[in-house]
Amino acid sequence: MTDNLEQPSRQFERIVLIGLSYSGKSTLGPVLANILGWDFVDTDSEFQRRHGMSPAHAIETLGEPVFREQETAIIKTLSKHQKCVISTGGGAFVSPENRRYLSDNGFIVHLDAPVDVLYERYLADDSGEVRPILEQSDNPIGSLRTLESRRLSTYLLADLTLPTIIEEVQAPHDELARIAGRIISVWAQSDPNIASRSNHFVSEDVSRLPAAIVGTTDKTYPIWVGVGELSRLTERLAQLNLAERRVFIIGDEAVMALHGNALTHQLQLAQIPGASYLIPPGEQSKNYHLLGEIYSWLADQKAERGDLVIGFGGGVATDIAGYVAATYLRGLSVLLIPTSTLAMNDAAIGGKTGIDLRQGKNLVGAFKQPSGVIVDVELLRTLPRRSYVEGFAEIIKHGLILDSELFEWLEQNSAELLRESPDLNLLAKITARSVRLKSMIVSADPHEGGLRAILNYGHTTGHAIETVTSYEQYMHGEAVSVGMMAAGYIGRDLGITPQELLERQSDMLRTYGLPVSAPGLNPAAVLEAMTRDKKVVGGDIRFVLLDKIGHAFLESSIPIELIKENLKRIAK
Repeated sequence: MTDNLEQPSRQFERIVLIGLSYSGKSTLGPVLANILGWDFVDTDSEFQRRHGMSPAHAIETLGEPVFREQETAIIKTLSKHQKCVISTGGGAFVSPENRRYLSDNGFIVHLDAPVDVLYERYLADDSGEVRPILEQSDNPIGSLRTLESRRLSTYLLADLTLPTIIEEVQAPHDELARIAGRIISVWAQSDPNIASRSNHFVSEDVSRLPAAIVGTTDKTYPIWVGVGELSRLTERLAQLNLAERRVFIIGDEAVMALHGNALTHQLQLAQIPGASYLIPPGEQSKNYHLLGEIYSWLADQKAERGDLVIGFGGGVATDIAGYVAATYLRGLSVLLIPTSTLAMNDAAIGGKTGIDLRQGKNLVGAFKQPSGVIVDVELLRTLPRRSYVEGFAEIIKHGLILDSELFEWLEQNSAELLRESPDLNLLAKITARSVRLKSMIVSADPHEGGLRAILNYGHTTGHAIETVTSYEQYMHGEAVSVGMMAAGYIGRDLGITPQELLERQSDMLRTYGLPVSAPGLNPAAVLEAMTRDKKVVGGDIRFVLLDKIGHAFLESSIPIELIKENLKRIAK
């Protein structure tokens, strides 16, 4: 399977699977081992074989400290095995000693999934296997959330983070084999001979760690989220091995007027040469004429393939910078520094770039994954109020489709988040959670082959509203907010979306100052625009619908009359 890959002189002799309970380690491990022709070892099963009791029984009778000590002894022994796939217990990787043993010639793979997904697997588990920390709790989903918050920083040290949000497919084994194939393709090209590797896995310096990691078939990159991240720019460039490159900034002219000096100061401190091109703010800048001007500027600057493009601004700036980097000289590296709520939580993540045509939004574009994304929530302080608020539509959407806890955080903290000077640490926490959710979906489906479609909740109608109003009346998040209500009404009328969910969604959008209708809109024009959307398949207009908060799916068999009826409803 990996014969045609360019392989390093020496490969990792073990692949180690880490992650929370129900992330898929013991299910995926045997499939991965079978493909490689290796042995498979589960540390929990090995514990039971050696000690005659399950980990759950050991924790209950001996106490967790004794169990962890015995678990480390097993891991130390397994770290000497060659050609084996090791599935670890959820808490094993928290120990620095275990991390040292496992990472010594072991390729570490973090299997990730939203807690809502893990909880659904827990409820459906009929294997009889006891998960002690969950079984001893009267609130298993709360326990999973606590464990995730405690362990995520160490999980993110992994060589590869890979979501296991497996769709409901006819042949789950084929889906597992596909995920295993992605692991093998990255493993085969990874080099264990990195001097700093051992220090990396025992490091306690969390400031170096990203909030999320996007891992696609051809690229893995970090997303840092925090307060004051812009001041760490040169450190981040060094972590990405980009500190020696010339830099070409494509920046929103309004953003550059406010924050351009801070950005260029960081580059000057590191003596990194470069130049800047300022683009007018607004969706109207995403056109071929401006694109041609940027290409000519890069040619005049004698830009080379080894140079770096930095996109600095909102979604328009990151879209344009990404598309330029994807196409000029057939590809330059690009680093994105989003400066709007919307871009931080949506546009800058996932590699989708593009420009608009008269007939619709983002109809011309390319997938171009960045080398990294730097999110500094402090930049939101100078964002106009309307722009700040509209971005919350995407955060709310992420909660609705994937994460009931994020949705609850937004309900509980709306007053603080909507203050004129919100708590930036809280804002960073909310943003980091939202960013990680999108990163999971993008990693699982980098080219919109299936699962990623759930990110389009509210977008089928939202994009059409933007088109018929010429991108002038509604900002993207505002149009998506109305679109989520249209999808909610359709889901309710189909008997899929509970009325209570629809009401909570409506209340949330109103609380954040987002529209839930678009009075005066022409429903027929919106429907016509929807038929030209790139998400239409076989003439069917597809909608993402919710059956509960935290779970979304794609529905294409929707009667056209029902769509028309609900377009009229949102236009009142």
